[in-house]
Amino acid sequence: METLFNSPDKFESKFVTADGYRTHYVEAGDKDADRLLLVHGGSIEVGMGLYRWYPNVIPLSEHFHVYAIDELGHGDTDAPRDLDTLGHVRFRAEHVISFIEELGLGPINLAGQSQGGWIVTYITLKRPDLVKKLILIDSGSTAGSALKTENDTETPEYVEIDGVKQKVGSGELPYFKEVFEPNSMMPKQGLTDTREGLRKYASVFFYDKSMVSEEFLDYLMNLSTKWNKLYMDHKGKEYWGDQGLTGHSDMYGFDGKHIRDHVKDIDRPTLVVWGKNSNKGVDPGLELYKRIPDAQMHVFDKANHFLWLDQWQEFNSLVTWFLTKD
Repeated sequence: METLFNSPDKFESKFVTADGYRTHYVEAGDKDADRLLLVHGGSIEVGMGLYRWYPNVIPLSEHFHVYAIDELGHGDTDAPRDLDTLGHVRFRAEHVISFIEELGLGPINLAGQSQGGWIVTYITLKRPDLVKKLILIDSGSTAGSALKTENDTETPEYVEIDGVKQKVGSGELPYFKEVFEPNSMMPKQGLTDTREGLRKYASVFFYDKSMVSEEFLDYLMNLSTKWNKLYMDHKGKEYWGDQGLTGHSDMYGFDGKHIRDHVKDIDRPTLVVWGKNSNKGVDPGLELYKRIPDAQMHVFDKANHFLWLDQWQEFNSLVTWFLTKD
């Protein structure tokens, strides 16, 4: 398997200034090929960025001109100027828009996982001129997993989380108890600043635990040294004591509603991809798919939230099929 870790000659690591931020990205493939931008999800409080796509960028570059971005406060990209917005999906989305515009990439195919799915959905709704096709990858943030908002009559009362029915409304998912402090998404002590802690933390998102490789852990440990204290200072006990899960979920809104209430307005071909064993739940993904016009859905067996790593070969093939079909 050729990856970002073992095949540095197969891609370029670059920087560009987008909205005043020094922004890191990688680029691979024929410059005349159809363009694809991979947009990652959350930081796990160590600024985990684009190298989570480690087995995807190079294989996909055989068919596409692939870009993968480190978002604000992730990887080798700058932190946001206002540290109170660290990790906030809307500010990250606006930065991705600036990145696309700075490089003149639009219209481009967008693939976003988890919070990155929210980001690419936001871009598609706000700036459809920048988007060709859309791929949403196990994006509980877009689906609103375990969330039920006021006057919401469409979201089911119960969702399935890895085979277990759970009542919707709290915003809390079963796996939270393994890694987070109560009523928060703040990692338990030792999970973000030790190698074995990071192995445990990352593993809750994988079905195939072997994909939490030593190279991947080296990457996470390097990022932890750079980012963890900043995240704990600005997204630690004080933040969660003030915000809680309900306050935190407010950032997933768009024009006064959760973004899932707007996906009916998406006017680009869309592929929803989910893991059968996702710790975000399968049902929210299905409900999201049903709301989106001109959408298709694929569920991978033996795949958790990080399905593009659990089933990397099949994922790369599916993306290639979807983006090349008429």
